[in-house]
Amino acid sequence: MASLNSVLDIAKTSLLANQKAISVTSHNISNANTPGYTRQKAVLETMNPVIGPGGLLFGTGVNITSIERVYDSFQGVQLRAAGSKLSGYDTGQGLMKTLESTLYDANGSGLSSPLDGFFNAFHNVANNPASSAERSTLLSNATILADRFNSVNTSIRQNLTNINNEVGAQIDKVNTLSRQVAELNNQISTVEIAGITANDLRDKRDLLLDNISKIINITTRENNNGVMDVYTSRGSFLVEGVKASPLTAGVNDSNPFLSDIISNGSVITNTINGGSLKGLIDASGKYQETIDKVNLMAATLIKAVNVQHRAGFGLDGSTGVDFFAPANVYTKPSFSNTGGAAISAGAVTDQSLLTVNDYEIRFINPSNYTIVNKSTNAVVLNGAYTSGSAIAFDGLSFVISNNTGAPAAGDAFTISTTRYAAQNMRVAVTNTDRVAAASSAATLPGDNTNALTMADIKNSPVLNGSTLNQYFNALVADIGVVTNSAATNRDAQSKVVEELQLARDSISGVSLEEEAVSLIKLQKAYEASAKVMATADKMFDALLAIR
Repeated sequence: MASLNSVLDIAKTSLLANQKAISVTSHNISNANTPGYTRQKAVLETMNPVIGPGGLLFGTGVNITSIERVYDSFQGVQLRAAGSKLSGYDTGQGLMKTLESTLYDANGSGLSSPLDGFFNAFHNVANNPASSAERSTLLSNATILADRFNSVNTSIRQNLTNINNEVGAQIDKVNTLSRQVAELNNQISTVEIAGITANDLRDKRDLLLDNISKIINITTRENNNGVMDVYTSRGSFLVEGVKASPLTAGVNDSNPFLSDIISNGSVITNTINGGSLKGLIDASGKYQETIDKVNLMAATLIKAVNVQHRAGFGLDGSTGVDFFAPANVYTKPSFSNTGGAAISAGAVTDQSLLTVNDYEIRFINPSNYTIVNKSTNAVVLNGAYTSGSAIAFDGLSFVISNNTGAPAAGDAFTISTTRYAAQNMRVAVTNTDRVAAASSAATLPGDNTNALTMADIKNSPVLNGSTLNQYFNALVADIGVVTNSAATNRDAQSKVVEELQLARDSISGVSLEEEAVSLIKLQKAYEASAKVMATADKMFDALLAIR
């Protein structure tokens, strides 16, 4: 009712409400620079009125019903998704720039210059075939070329190892963040079951989700109890309620330099489309493609030079001599094999028959196999399997034998002469007299015809219809295009994230100017309420003073 007591009560509610609102404003100001903080506001509501004299309704003051986060969940999802893409582009761009610099001739690390130097040295031998000086220069340039192939191979492989190590580190980070989200889910549900919104805990959880999305793209779903479930792009959960499910690393059969990423027993590597893991995965694929092409270049060069060199004669009358050490034969069983057969290292039996393509031997059943050229997908050979018997085709030979058992249907083995060609490339000729510049022993020492033929390999379309230099230049150009595209995507996505962040800050961010205005407003309301209380107190004194 309209009494002095009610006036005091109204003033008291106003004092308390404004005091609490000032506390919320103070909390906003103190967290203006806190990452992930969402502005909060005190929700004021009039208290229920009472019926006074004459049937009139009189107000009873004000109360704070809740303290809310000023947060747009849809906006948060948009920003998280955009940030995930940006992180992927950013990671990929940096790695592609590193790959580009590894092959860039202007940095002195490419292959074009040493290729030119090598074949030009053969021209010089052809101009003076009897001279040991030109022959010595040729061997020196050949060593430089082999060392450059070795160096490019080492650099790319080291970066591939670093990328895979980083994949492991990022998986560990996701698992740590997921556990923290699960712990916050537990805390939030405990608080909010009592009807209280856990604002600061929700901010911490959102910040964790933002950090997870920078590593791997995710989707989220909030339950009625405030718990946030987190899923990978394949729908496999990282966090379900208060339980976290860790990502693990597995063996990747197609890319030995990259671990598969596994979630709840399913391989999700190829479904990841955002975050730093996406950038790492894509870069690893490009690095793998590049080293395969560099190895193909090395294997093609070794074959072309060796076949021609073996046909010539050195000053000492030697012939049939390899200029470079022949490429090794790499063999590997598939990780998915279930049988007990093993494969030998293999050997090159005739370099002139080599295709420098990779092959796969596939067992139809324990007694029969098919050999397929992986580059053309053509069947090279159908054969009957006998344990321990040599299998020969296209200048190659290897042995498959029963080890712990016979091969099983579906088992496969890879055979390659290119896998480590760049890594193992070295000059086999050490004596200048054994450089085969002549095409006949009878025309020594002045015969230069074989040297000219070898020098002309530089201009021959020996690799997929291109010369070695053309093939390498196309490789470098392709990497340049990918690098520029990565930079363009990163810059464009950076602007998207910036705009979304500004939109988010305009709603959820703390503006110190606005908070200062709010603080003054609340201060004035508090002072006015105190004035009302003081006035009511004086009115009480006046009543008590009446005798």
